[in-house]
Amino acid sequence: MISKTLPGQCKLHHVQFYSLLPRGINCFAVNSASSKLALARDDGTIEIWSLAGAPFMEKTIPGYEKVSIEALAWVGDRLFSVGLAGTLVEWDLRRLAVKNTILVTGNAAWCLDVSKDEKRLAVGTEGGYINVYNVENDEINYEKILDKQEGRIVCVRFDYSGDFLVTGSADAVRIWNIKKGHAVHKMTTGRASRDKETIVWDVLVLKDFTIISGDSRGKIMFFDGKLGTALDSIPSSKADVLCLAIDDREKTLYVGGVEPVIKLYQRVEVTKGNEKVNSFVRTLNRRFHTHDIKAMTMYHGKLISGGVDGSLIVSSFPPLTVDKYLPYLEGPSSIMALESRMLLLKYVNYLELWTLGSQSVESDKILQIRSKLDEHIVACSISSNGNWIIYSTDSTIRLFRFEHKSGGQSRLIRQRAVPEQFQPCYRVAFTHDSKGVFLFSGSGAIEYFTFNEDGDFDHKQTIETGKWFADRVHLTAISEDDNYLVCASLCGAIVVFKREKFGKWKRLTTLPKYKLPATAIAIQPNSPVLAAVFPDHKIFQYDFSEYKFTFSSYLRMNMLGASVNKPVTGIVFDPRNDDVMILQHDSSLVVSQFEESEADHSQRKRRNSGKGSADEEDGASPSRRYSLKVLKAYTRLVNSAWLGNDELVVVEANPLSMVEHLPPAYRRKVFGTA
Repeated sequence: MISKTLPGQCKLHHVQFYSLLPRGINCFAVNSASSKLALARDDGTIEIWSLAGAPFMEKTIPGYEKVSIEALAWVGDRLFSVGLAGTLVEWDLRRLAVKNTILVTGNAAWCLDVSKDEKRLAVGTEGGYINVYNVENDEINYEKILDKQEGRIVCVRFDYSGDFLVTGSADAVRIWNIKKGHAVHKMTTGRASRDKETIVWDVLVLKDFTIISGDSRGKIMFFDGKLGTALDSIPSSKADVLCLAIDDREKTLYVGGVEPVIKLYQRVEVTKGNEKVNSFVRTLNRRFHTHDIKAMTMYHGKLISGGVDGSLIVSSFPPLTVDKYLPYLEGPSSIMALESRMLLLKYVNYLELWTLGSQSVESDKILQIRSKLDEHIVACSISSNGNWIIYSTDSTIRLFRFEHKSGGQSRLIRQRAVPEQFQPCYRVAFTHDSKGVFLFSGSGAIEYFTFNEDGDFDHKQTIETGKWFADRVHLTAISEDDNYLVCASLCGAIVVFKREKFGKWKRLTTLPKYKLPATAIAIQPNSPVLAAVFPDHKIFQYDFSEYKFTFSSYLRMNMLGASVNKPVTGIVFDPRNDDVMILQHDSSLVVSQFEESEADHSQRKRRNSGKGSADEEDGASPSRRYSLKVLKAYTRLVNSAWLGNDELVVVEANPLSMVEHLPPAYRRKVFGTA
């Protein structure tokens, strides 16, 4: 859909055919020390999110067909997972690959926990075994297996001392002495009906060794871990209670499950008989999700929850704040071929290529490419002229030549004669003239290839980035004249490369390092000026031809009524006016426009005439006033880009596709109502 324009305005091309499917959240784990969140989705994908500032997705470990991840845990900066394959996996978060794999005793693994001192790790299995490992000194060493119990172990938790384990299974909660290797207490839960067992889905262990469990009857139970006796039982839900969370002060308990309502219980002092005891009393209900809530955890007083609907929700109270992060794929997931007016859309295991229409011509899907063996696609891109398409998975990479004819007879030809350096990568970036492409490999190198007039594909240069980047490059920008390449890394470094004689690339400068990694970068189309935005909404512009900052400030998104907990994920410069930036914040487009004062104008005039002041010669940037205004608000904004000089393309995820493929939500019939 293209909107009509008035003089001085632009056309707005609204793309709504990006039909992403929902991907539910199975579990997650928080690393408070490094402000990282690891979450696993139902397709086996693991996402690493940064929680420093506005949360954003840093990187993704692709999943595989029929692979499930049932639990995650951090040991320092090491990430572990278990799944139904019966293995304990340690992940290499730099290469995003498996670092160590250990087969556990007891077949499928359902749960995982780490002791508070991060010395031990316990895995509960289908066969009823608890596998205990020592994870000190960056190693994984088998320690012992506790006595076998009947039935699977669904959940496991260490106590605060690290000497005991608490497990939940069918009809019982058990307390295990790790040193002795057997259960010291077994507390039964009871059943709702004689022939239906009660499954304990989650347990919590408090500092005073009080144990809280949530089960398939919809009840939460409280036990004395020292004596092994039941203290209280509270009916919480009409359906299964799947997950529990408690704040650091152990004053507020959060309960979630099949019923898509988060229920809050406050710890208060009540009188029972002649004595005063602490008890949890329900205070609030919060309906943030539409389907089952499968995982909850706390981070600095905020509740993080996720479930079948795939949305990651961060909430806090009081005051009530709710921030929702939809299950998008790692960017860039939509790539514009500006010269040929094509749009490449990335899905989990296939690509779609569309032609963009006009006011008289409808958009049309002209190509679909499915990955080999339905592997998850890690990176993809298309050249500006639409002739070249590249996609990469963990194990394969493909280069295609596409010959499109509007009347039909289009051809897709796989290029099999490729240099040996053409290996799987995690990011692809074409130059604007379609004659060059950069591949970013997991080893840290940037491989540069060129296309000649005969269609040959040649390797030109390998750029080793290890001395500048301690982590992956997650953002790139190429100038309109193809002479500058800017790379931003998750370690916070931003490096500018310049094309020298004979087409070789060389580092030009490294920008001063900020405390957080950037969430969006872009280069002005008419000048070598870089704009970057960070999770705390700091924004700056840097002129790398003069090696100095020209602007620096903090975006006050709260003045627009927008959430300060949502990052700016995209920057688009207006090609007609360098003083105008369009920022993609949450699901809104925000226009930032500089307002140059008379003093700024005179300073710029003196600088151009060579009569600038000493401060200007030292690189001090003039103070520049700017205004912010919401251009348009969307519900599921994915990407935006300029198409020519007068058309803005906005890609939005189809809201219907993210809902219609979800399973039926829990519904409870109320007597006397329709």
